[in-house]
Amino acid sequence: MIRSALAVFLTVFMAACAHTQTMPITGEVWRPIWLEGWKSPAAATPEGSEKAYLRLMDGRVQGYGGCNWIAGNYLQTSNQVSFSRLISTRRACIVGMEWEDAFLKALGNVSAWERHGDLLRLYDTEKRLLIEMEAVKDQEQSLLPTIMGTYNLYQYNRIQPENKAQK
Repeated sequence: MIRSALAVFLTVFMAACAHTQTMPITGEVWRPIWLEGWKSPAAATPEGSEKAYLRLMDGRVQGYGGCNWIAGNYLQTSNQVSFSRLISTRRACIVGMEWEDAFLKALGNVSAWERHGDLLRLYDTEKRLLIEMEAVKDQEQSLLPTIMGTYNLYQYNRIQPENKAQK
């Protein structure tokens, strides 16, 4: 009796795990709800300010960091994901810049992902949790900040780790 109950439990557990990793992360809009070293995004941005988010679509990431627009590339495999060529506008905001900088740096260190329903967890190579995000419901997406219109990009600064040897 105990063996059959254990077998049923393991079968259901393994099926749930398999379903978790096969859920796509693309085509969704993700809002950060936890960042390593921070209580929450709201702790670093003024009340009522626009919320940070990322949209992943066809190898491109775009979004808003709470002050600046973010864009770049991402590569996703079964349980691995990496962000590259991340760029950002560089507006100076009175509050929230430290959180946004930490968010962008964490994105650059992401190497693995795990999805559980509307929750996305992003990890580094040592399997340390860096960012936790939640899927934004369709009806809430209209409340997110957007860039409308046509823009010409004349110059950009890529976000790169500091190299003290060059200074």
